[in-house]
Amino acid sequence: MLLIITTAASTFALGGPIPYLERYGIYSLEPETGEVKLICTSQWHITGLRVNSEGDQFVFAQRMGENDASWEICTVGSDGEGFERLTENDYMDVYLAWSPDGGRIAFLSWPGDTLDIYVMNSDGANLGLLYDSGYHDADPNWVEGSIAFTRNFQIWVMDDDGTGAHNITDHPRAGEWGEAVLPFGDYDPRMSPDGEVVAFSRLVDDSSPHGNYDIYRVGVDGSGLAPLTETGYSQGFATWSHAGDRIAFIVSAVGSEGRYDIHVMDSDGGNARDLTSGVFPPGFIAHCEVFSEDDSLIYFAGEWWGWEVLDSTISCDVQPGQVEVGGTVSVSGRIEPPVEGAQVTLSFIGPDDFHSMEVTTTDGEGSFEYIFEPPEAGSWSVESS
Repeated sequence: MLLIITTAASTFALGGPIPYLERYGIYSLEPETGEVKLICTSQWHITGLRVNSEGDQFVFAQRMGENDASWEICTVGSDGEGFERLTENDYMDVYLAWSPDGGRIAFLSWPGDTLDIYVMNSDGANLGLLYDSGYHDADPNWVEGSIAFTRNFQIWVMDDDGTGAHNITDHPRAGEWGEAVLPFGDYDPRMSPDGEVVAFSRLVDDSSPHGNYDIYRVGVDGSGLAPLTETGYSQGFATWSHAGDRIAFIVSAVGSEGRYDIHVMDSDGGNARDLTSGVFPPGFIAHCEVFSEDDSLIYFAGEWWGWEVLDSTISCDVQPGQVEVGGTVSVSGRIEPPVEGAQVTLSFIGPDDFHSMEVTTTDGEGSFEYIFEPPEAGSWSVESS
C-alpha cells in the first residue's frame, strides 16, 4: 500500500520559540519547562496585568491611541476570549488591583492635577474616587480589607474604604533626586496573601541611570524591614504566589544592560533564580508578572521591542511524493528572505483526520530539512508555517 504526500506552504511569522502575532500580548510561562504560550495579542501597548481571585479574568491597562490620555482599563478572560473596555475618557487610567472577591477594581486615574486612586465594579459601573492625598498616589495593591500604595516615595497602607492611611516605610533619602530616572524612595508594594507582609522595591543607589533597586519586605505594621535581594539590579514588580511561599519579580537591567527577565525566589529571599534569560529572544520585554490561581503558571505582559513580522515566504518540497508503509518522507524548504534559527512547524494530516505536528529549525541559509515516518497508510498532506 502507498502513502500519497501533498504539500502546502503558508506565511511565516518570525518569533523564535515564543509566538509572535502583534507587538504586545498576554502570555503564560511554565516555570519548570520554560514553555511560553500566547493567550491574546494586540497592536496596542498592554501594562498593569492582574488576574482575579478565580483565575479566569485579566484586568489591564491598554493604550488605545497615540497619547497618554488614551490609556484605558480593559478586561479579558484568562483564555483570551471576551475582551471588554471598561473606561472611555480623555485622561490616563492605569495600574490595576482586583478586590479580593473579584467584584471591584482599584486603579489610578488622572482627571485633575494628580494621579489618584479610583474604584469601580468589575464591569466598569459605579466608578468613584477612593483616595486623593493631594500628591501623586501610585501602585495600589488590594488584599483582604487593606490597600497598599505608594505616596511621597514611601509605602502606605489604608483600609479599603479609603480611610486610615498611614506610611509603613520611611526611606532615609525619600524624594531626593540623583542620577537615576526616579528619586530615591520606596515603590510598588505587594502584600502577601495573608495581608501580613509587604514586598516592595527600594532605590538603593543611582550609579545606573535605570536606578539600582533591591526587593525589600516589611510587616504591614511597619516592623521587620529587611532586604530580600542585595544585587542592586534594576528590579521590581514583586508578586507573591497564592501559597505565599514564592515571590516573582522582574530584572529590567543589570547596570546599563537592559534585560527584562522574570526571576523568582522564596519568600525569605532564598533560592533566587532567573527563569527566562535562556528562553526569551533578544528584544523581548516581559513585565507585570502574576501567578495563576494554582501557582503552576506565571502570566505576564510581553512586548516585542524593535521586532516586526517580515513579509516572508516559505517553500516546502517532499521527496519522494509516494512512499510505501514503513518508508520515510524527506521534507525540505526555505524561507525567503533567509532567517537563521527560525522555527518551522510542519503539520502532517493523514487518514481519519490524524494530525502530527513536528518542529524543525532553519540553518544559516534559511533552509530546513525534516525526515517524517508516516504511521498509517493512506493519503497525507503537510503544511509548513
